[in-house]
Amino acid sequence: MASIPEEEERGPSDITVFAGGSTLHGVNHIFLPGGVTVRRLLWACAFLLSLSMFLYQVADRIIYYLAYHHVTTLDEMDSPLMIFPAITLCNYNSYRKSQITQNDLYWMGKMFGVPEEEYVNFLQAIGQPATKDNFIQSKTFNLTLFMTKASHNLEDMLLNCKYRGKECKAENFTTLGFAAGEMLSAAALFNFCNETGDLPIPGFGLALIPASETWLP
Repeated sequence: MASIPEEEERGPSDITVFAGGSTLHGVNHIFLPGGVTVRRLLWACAFLLSLSMFLYQVADRIIYYLAYHHVTTLDEMDSPLMIFPAITLCNYNSYRKSQITQNDLYWMGKMFGVPEEEYVNFLQAIGQPATKDNFIQSKTFNLTLFMTKASHNLEDMLLNCKYRGKECKAENFTTLGFAAGEMLSAAALFNFCNETGDLPIPGFGLALIPASETWLP
């Protein structure tokens, strides 16, 4: 008679197979076939300790982030003498309508967004004379001169200026920046600075009149 074949040995468990192919360091040393050994216990303790430290740090950083800590640092510096600060004014309505002529409009109409057939109506709207028949357009146009003429002046805007107890006037300031390219694409940019240095004198203030009645529509 043929003997009955012995029962085949049971294969490794699923967790053992998973641990053997896992890249998580130490797991493959813990889940092994066979009974518990000292080596496996040491690996298990080391693995659990490392995992606990990792999870603690993650939880700590999340709690710290949700607290929304912020730091505000202020520096104070005393100065016995401070020069008058530079003042930069940016006006998106770059030109005064009182300075726009019919010839200016024919050269700058596209930039103003006014179609040619509306030139006469536009001039009438800003209170400028418009002669449709006898007008002769100039052959050349100086953009720098136009901007100097039509742009806003500090003399017209300066209502009151006082620095360190002494009155300051428009003649105390000089226009430093007048970038044509920037004005064409954005706005009139003035940068006034007290170059004379004759205002070294407490209390200061500056009041300006925007003169909105001169803005283009």
